[in-house]
Formats: sequence, C-alpha cells, structure tokens
Amino acid sequence: MKMIEELEDGRLLLKVDKTIYDKECVLASVYKFTGTCYIHIESIDSNHYGVYFLRKNPDIDLISQVDSFSNELIDQQVRQNLDRSNKSIKEMIVKKAFFPFQGNDHQ
Repeated sequence: MKMIEELEDGRLLLKVDKTIYDKECVLASVYKFTGTCYIHIESIDSNHYGVYFLRKNPDIDLISQVDSFSNELIDQQVRQNLDRSNKSIKEMIVKKAFFPFQGNDHQ
C-alpha cells in the first residue's frame, strides 16, 4: 500500500497506521508542523489515519515536511511508550519526593 499520495489539489496524504501510532502521538507530531503546513487529520478506515498536508508557502518542500513529520511521529510514539513503561517508577519517585515519610514509623 502506498503510504504517501499526492492529491490533485496539491495536498499530500500520509496514511498513518493506527496499530503502530496512537492518536495522541499523531496530534503531538502534527502540532510541530502547523507553522509551515495546513494540516487536516481524519480516520480514513479502521486501520489508518489520514494526515493531509498543504503548504502555507509555495517555497516549502512538502515531501520534506512529510518526511520530517514521519520522523517526529516515531519520536513521539517512542516517548509515549517509554512514559508508559516507566509510569510506576515515576509514580514512586513523585511519591517519595512529596511524601518522604509516608509508610514509615517516623511520623
């Protein structure tokens, strides 16, 4: 399946696999590109989000923007995966930092 399609109206469509990337990661990634592109996101089928890119300036290389977006998407998903896997450690650190004597007999 072709993941990037050039549409007749000058937009590029990137199909993002929902089984790999969370919606929150797509949104976080899109936000970083709103300065250079107009972006629209929609669910195009049960397995894919459609991320549509339209350049704000004719000098912008839209393919380069989509390629950079793809890298940002990976970065955001890895960050989210790490946050999930380290959630219990973070909670323990916060608990110890703000409630250092909780659970101890030193109260």
